[in-house]
Amino acid sequence: MQLRAVLPAGLKTLLDVHVPSAGLAAELLLMHVLDCDRSYLYTHPEDELPAATTELFFQLIAERATGKPTQYITGHQEFWGLDFEVTPDVLIPRPETEHVVETVLDLVARRHLEREAPLRIVDVGTGSGCIILALAAELPAATLFGTDISPGALVVARRNAPGRARAVCGS
Repeated sequence: MQLRAVLPAGLKTLLDVHVPSAGLAAELLLMHVLDCDRSYLYTHPEDELPAATTELFFQLIAERATGKPTQYITGHQEFWGLDFEVTPDVLIPRPETEHVVETVLDLVARRHLEREAPLRIVDVGTGSGCIILALAAELPAATLFGTDISPGALVVARRNAPGRARAVCGS
């Protein structure tokens, strides 16, 4: 099946069951299956997709049609320009949560907190670790801690942390 036919077919399935943001979900799922960016979807419409790839895409579309969030299907969500793993053990990072990061950075800047003493920040209920890891990327001199009561959430946060910062996650 050609790429030009696969995306509209997946979109129709999602629209038929009234999935919110169906177009975006269909694009994200196809990008996930093809491991490509959005521009590829629209610049290679003649590409013939292998049957296994097409089948996987429609399986993911069927999952989304049940109401399962796209992010839990793909296992990823962007936050603060960073890619985070997400599973049902954590809440999906929301764009409006970036305001928390902005507010902390504004507070640090306005009060010159980094110059006065070593800055220490704790994220209680860290979930995926998105807030504390975004802050770690912006505040390299700070000591940051993420904590959560959920062992599953801590596993996800630890997987998101390597190579990003010195954030410590623990219960």
